[in-house]
Amino acid sequence: MSTPKNRVPSESADAVGLIVALLERFPEIATLGSHPAEGTLTLSFAIRRRLDKAAQASLRDAVVEHVDSFMELLEEPLERLEVAFEADNGMTFVRVTRDARSLTREELQMLTALVAQKFGDVLVKSPVSGDEGFDEDPAAADDLVEFALEALRDPAQKRGLVGFREEQGAMVYFAPARKKAKARGR
Repeated sequence: MSTPKNRVPSESADAVGLIVALLERFPEIATLGSHPAEGTLTLSFAIRRRLDKAAQASLRDAVVEHVDSFMELLEEPLERLEVAFEADNGMTFVRVTRDARSLTREELQMLTALVAQKFGDVLVKSPVSGDEGFDEDPAAADDLVEFALEALRDPAQKRGLVGFREEQGAMVYFAPARKKAKARGR
């Protein structure tokens, strides 16, 4: 009989499952992208209205202020924080890109709470299916989020992943590697 060993998530089923777990744990997040070559994670939120430039600037400032303050409390350097918007007629997608190294479960909770508080019912949230069990064992849910974040910052992770909501579930696919542009020869 073999002894149990620490599990290290593989780049396939385990990593996909961890992205799904993060999307289920945070129903406010519309998409989650892992970009290991850049060392970043991108969270997207969908808002059921077009945000004008003033509302975008206000949200950007709030996110930056909250994340800066949070990183100061942790005494951690902030390596990367970008807030981008894509607005259409009746929707706005908010994309927050963070360095994977310093992103924490608590920061995810803070960001989702901030966006939910600012936008309330116009924030698109996935309906809770009731079988996740996060309410029944919050400590286990927190551990799973920590494990997922640790796996997504693993330098051995070669391929990017993108997870998004589809009806009451989540879909995950491997993203093509982002190639850095090469300078042309002279």
